[in-house]
This record gives sequence, C-alpha cells and structure tokens, in this order.
Amino acid sequence: MNAANPSTSTAAFRRPARFALAGGMATLIHWLCMSALIAAGIDAHVATAAGAITGAAANYPLQRRHAFASRAAHDRALPRYLASCALAWLANLLLFALLHGPAGWPPALAQAGTSGASAALSYLLYARMVFDEAADAQTPA
Repeated sequence: MNAANPSTSTAAFRRPARFALAGGMATLIHWLCMSALIAAGIDAHVATAAGAITGAAANYPLQRRHAFASRAAHDRALPRYLASCALAWLANLLLFALLHGPAGWPPALAQAGTSGASAALSYLLYARMVFDEAADAQTPA
C-alpha cells in the first residue's frame, strides 16, 4: 500500500472492479441465453457459443463507458473489440469443449471455469488493445 497516497492503491482496484461488474452483467446475459437454448434442446456447445455472442453485444458499451471510461473512437475501438471477442470466444469454446467433453464436467460447471479464464483474457485484451488510448495515440490512422 502506498502510504504517501492511499487513494493510489484504491484506484488500482477501481477499473478491475468496474470490469468485473460490467462483465458480470454480460456473463449473466450469456448464461441466460445458454440456459434457455439448452432447455430448448439445443446442444450445449452451440448454446454456449450463442450465449457468448449475445453477452459480447451487451458488454461493449458497458466496458467502454463504465469500466474503461474510454473516449476511443468507435471506428478504432469497435473492430479491436470484435477481434478480442473473437479470440475470447474461440478460447471459451475450446476450453468449454475440453471441460465438458474429455473432462466430463456438466455444462454449468464447465462454463463457470471457462468464464473465469475468458474474463482474465478479456481484461488483458481490453486494457492493452481495445481501450488503451495511449497506445491508440501512437498508432497511425
């Protein structure tokens, strides 16, 4: 803890907390969609893929505005966000397939493990690639 400026140490936790809250809402949307599709008889792998896409659509404005307070132009941030989503979606699908398939975990448990790993990956991508305005200023238009 920084004794000279205690607000510095609490500020370090604000963005991750806002990321977690926004991501939690998007994950809830993902899970609701996934659950509804599974209940309708859709394969769990397809259901989690569709849920991830639905959650990602809700997540962009939440992360941009609330977690990262970004002013990055949409024409730069949105394609980067979509690329980060594609990477996280693929990681989500592959890890879910591994946990639900060979590992034999039930869908909810497999998705819980997958969601944690996907969240960590997404935070790093958003902070370093999508909403990093300092890096954006160094990139030619």
